[in-house]
Amino acid sequence: MPATPFKLEGKIFWQPEFPIAVTRERERFTLPIHIHDFVEIQFVAEGKGFHYIGDERIYVEKGDLFIIPVGTRHVYRPASEASKDELIVYNCLFDPTVPGILSRTYPLPATALLLLSGDDRPYRRFKDLYHEGKACMEALYREYSSQLPGYEAVLYARLTELLVCLHRLETAESASVSTSSRMTAALDFLERNIERPVTLAEVAALLPVSASYMQRMLKRATGQSFTEYVQNLRIRKSCDLLRRTTLPVKEVAARSGYRDLKFFHELFRKKTGKTPLAYRNEGDDAGF
Repeated sequence: MPATPFKLEGKIFWQPEFPIAVTRERERFTLPIHIHDFVEIQFVAEGKGFHYIGDERIYVEKGDLFIIPVGTRHVYRPASEASKDELIVYNCLFDPTVPGILSRTYPLPATALLLLSGDDRPYRRFKDLYHEGKACMEALYREYSSQLPGYEAVLYARLTELLVCLHRLETAESASVSTSSRMTAALDFLERNIERPVTLAEVAALLPVSASYMQRMLKRATGQSFTEYVQNLRIRKSCDLLRRTTLPVKEVAARSGYRDLKFFHELFRKKTGKTPLAYRNEGDDAGF
């Protein structure tokens, strides 16, 4: 990885008198990891893949929201180049001076602006549980694309609405730190025990909650059912083993929690668009 990442500058996206831009992009493997001199709010509208942020690789899917402050290194990658795995992301880009303009116009909570600063963390991630972020981002994109008379004023108002939405999500997350911590412990347990069969009831007993409540908690936290989450975790483990080792595919399957090799092959192809051997031989860097 280069010491100085590629830099995107806001001036290539907007005019100086109105430093806001909104795009809808199909993420590919061509854009290098980069930093930028603007703030960026992003919404994953379709598909699944990975968001590389700093030294992290985060699995993303429809409904994920991100705030990327100035100077944070990041890039998206789809799960694969297959059309079924396309990754569509809305991006709202704006100059660091824009939040000050908004706060002078609207009575925004002061803590809402702190979300954009990057002073305490390099990014923020939210789950759009009630589809409010989706509505805000789609409205921003429509207004920016049409550029009808007065669109600038509407974009300022829409961006304010989006910031309030994100602030409310942040507040709700802060109020549920205990639940979040327990969920993190449960997910860590799953990752540590991925090689063996683990039941929903077994994980629920760790919190402790009922299996049905655990299912709802997991769905809210990840957007996936228990079965989906475990399958994705195991396939990501197998991708990692295929890239890093020369273990036979049968052993990779076993270490990823699958004893039925035929089922493993079918699921791996469904999730990645490739057979395990093709995935290994093609040297896929992005993973699942």
